[in-house]
Amino acid sequence: MIQTSFFPQPEKDDPIKLIQVGSSGFQPRKVEELLPDVNIVPDTYMIYPTGGYHPFYGVPNTFPRYQLPIWPYIKRIKYDHPPNKGARHPINFQANVLFGPEGYPVISLKRTTYRTTYVTVEKKSRQVPKDSLQKFHRLVALAWIPNPKNKPFVLHDNDDLTNYLIENLKWGTASENMREKILKRPDTVEQKYLNAVLKGYIKG
Repeated sequence: MIQTSFFPQPEKDDPIKLIQVGSSGFQPRKVEELLPDVNIVPDTYMIYPTGGYHPFYGVPNTFPRYQLPIWPYIKRIKYDHPPNKGARHPINFQANVLFGPEGYPVISLKRTTYRTTYVTVEKKSRQVPKDSLQKFHRLVALAWIPNPKNKPFVLHDNDDLTNYLIENLKWGTASENMREKILKRPDTVEQKYLNAVLKGYIKG
């Protein structure tokens, strides 16, 4: 089940780094090129390195970076059907990023394969495209972070699963991923308690 997460009010924030499109070499990419084995519908989704808003945009008491249009984002550039008359064209907006059960920002993308669904009122079946739920930070890494050693995992430098800025991500191995998790585990009982509260394990 996809759900949003709650984070406490921050006391300070790191300096915000802006990513310049073009001068940095980061250019928009077609999403289907990043996922050749997933059958994402072609010429439909573009991922951009900066200029988008984070899911925490508009949420009070979040770090300042979450309120700025500095985030990678995906835009759907092609639709099978035109928008309803009088409605704003959805092509002008970035696709929604939600939070998955593991706490990672995720996005749902249409595939070229279909599944059968049933309309109970009409008692008819129809074919609808299958969806692919992708972790957003992995898409960002696939688009712009070189991986010459073909490492399988995408790690967060600051251990913040919600921060998918390019400079916060790197490729790593399973052992590197586990080593960082062990090093960042809470040491004291107080830290273990606060960590459990933040993760929502303790309800009070």
